Amino acid sequence: MTEELELSKKTDNKYDYSNLGAGLLGYTLSQTANKTYQELLQENIFTTFIMTKTTTEKNQIKPFLVTGQNPEGIIVPYWDLGILAGAGVILSSAEAVSKFAIAQYNNENKELLLTRAKTSTVNEHMDIGLGWLIIKKQSGENWVWHNGVTGGYTSSLSIDTTNKNEIILLSNVSAFSLNMGNIDKLCFGLMETLERK
Repeated sequence: MTEELELSKKTDNKYDYSNLGAGLLGYTLSQTANKTYQELLQENIFTTFIMTKTTTEKNQIKPFLVTGQNPEGIIVPYWDLGILAGAGVILSSAEAVSKFAIAQYNNENKELLLTRAKTSTVNEHMDIGLGWLIIKKQSGENWVWHNGVTGGYTSSLSIDTTNKNEIILLSNVSAFSLNMGNIDKLCFGLMETLERK
């Protein structure tokens, strides 16, 4: 017999990022669809946006996978998040991620447009959508942004859908490195450079 649980959380209308929440959402979607998380992504995202060599299964792209490193430069194992895969296990290339980023420019992609809609305010400089952080620029235009960090890797993706620019940084800089924050700084700095052109 399966026991049904009800999740509830009192809110004070403050922003609270949760990898656990993203992992739980991925698990729930998989269970509801009776498919693996990989199958869901393959059918709805990877195939739709022609993201070849993109997967959640390390063995599918092992020959192409850059090894992750700890802050001392020692190779560390890839984090397998198990049933919390929704928290961040996608393995991809900059070329494949660019296809997903470019798809954001087309507002006929209603599902993608929905993910970029504001759901909550983080602070005066940032809102949040469905998975995207929305950077509010002084120009009045917005960037959507997200990053990802694990023990051996750091990534950052920023998209300006108005001017059709994006910066994708994929690195093997550890989340535990003192320099990890430089990946986001570089991403934003490059976006600012594109904006000035």
